[in-house]
Amino acid sequence: MVVAREAVYVNREEKKRITEENIIDAAYQLFSNKGYALTTVADITDLAGVAKGTFFNYFRTKDEVLIRIQKSLFLTEITQISGLSGPFTPRILTLVQELGNSFNEHQTLVRISIQQLLSASSPDTIQSSMQVKVDVLTHMFEKGQQAGEFTEDIPANEMAQTALKLYMGSLVNWCTSGAGTSLGDQLLLSFRIFTRGIQN
Repeated sequence: MVVAREAVYVNREEKKRITEENIIDAAYQLFSNKGYALTTVADITDLAGVAKGTFFNYFRTKDEVLIRIQKSLFLTEITQISGLSGPFTPRILTLVQELGNSFNEHQTLVRISIQQLLSASSPDTIQSSMQVKVDVLTHMFEKGQQAGEFTEDIPANEMAQTALKLYMGSLVNWCTSGAGTSLGDQLLLSFRIFTRGIQN
């Protein structure tokens, strides 16, 4: 009987996870193709194949979905390069350039994402979101220090915080620049300078 109850609980949790992922995937497609401003919650739920009320069981607004998408993209990429073999510096430079290039066609979406993060979230929420990224980056820089690639004169946590500030600052600068500028190129240049400063 206990096993049966546990199975029901697991199935319910798995269904909730899949539903949440479907909502996020649908929102990402719509934000990219239709634009954030023109996308409604109804559009998202229609594409995701869920009731409109279901959306609000997972997210209070479409702003929250946008913030989750940006966070997921960042963490997924960082986690992937941390697990690869070889020097970290080339991986970091490749990552920031590819991540930047993937945003080049979505400058308005990135701008709105930053605006929504700052306006729709409390300082505690923003800090919590940033801390998750710092923690992941810290682990990566610690591995680089253990491999002898990065200096130990600078704590890995400070490297992580500086890298995140550099990334966010580059995003803001790019969002306020004219059309035709490449975020990938901007990030590559900035992180080349940064990584030279932390080499062992």
